[in-house]
Amino acid sequence: MRAIVKFLPLLLIVIACNQSKPEAYSADNTLDSNAQQAFLYDIIRYMGKLPGKANQMTKFEAVFDDHYREQAARHRLELYYNDAKTGDIYFLTSRIAPSIKVKRVAIGGKLRRDEQGKVVYYEEVFRTWKMEEPEMKEKSGMLFVKMLKGEDLSLYYPENSGKEEYIEFPNQDVYFDVAQRVWASRLEDPLAPYYELKMRQMND
Repeated sequence: MRAIVKFLPLLLIVIACNQSKPEAYSADNTLDSNAQQAFLYDIIRYMGKLPGKANQMTKFEAVFDDHYREQAARHRLELYYNDAKTGDIYFLTSRIAPSIKVKRVAIGGKLRRDEQGKVVYYEEVFRTWKMEEPEMKEKSGMLFVKMLKGEDLSLYYPENSGKEEYIEFPNQDVYFDVAQRVWASRLEDPLAPYYELKMRQMND
């Protein structure tokens, strides 16, 4: 009995250490490939690029289903965690970004569903700069674990991270509007249409 009591604290330390590693939340550990694609398709209308003829009001119309299936296929579910206590689902996805070298952008967020499975809360907590894959995995994995722990990520915003690049959005001007489920700008400017275009290009 004493041996068990002595061993328990060590076990708890090992578990805590493992939970601090991004690999512990690999989507492959929890969801098969079909379930991963289903999850991505479920959120792609928030995360993906709008079709050319769609807007935020019409993007859920069935006519755009094929476009969003294609968009979902371009994304990869990296990390995934379903918090049984709160019902919150945390995710980290990535997609290839336009670049001479192969680079990816990572998106970390969380959502909540109702009893029927409908998404009732959706938030993108951060989007990284485009990075080569090893750097993307390391930095976005670290940010994901901090997000899970509820830690402040503002240290990694572009205005605070110095020469090291981590998070592109949010920043001092751009934030995620949870009510509208889109990235928005705090800037009031006659060039407002430009900022809307920038928000759309973020999803390219």
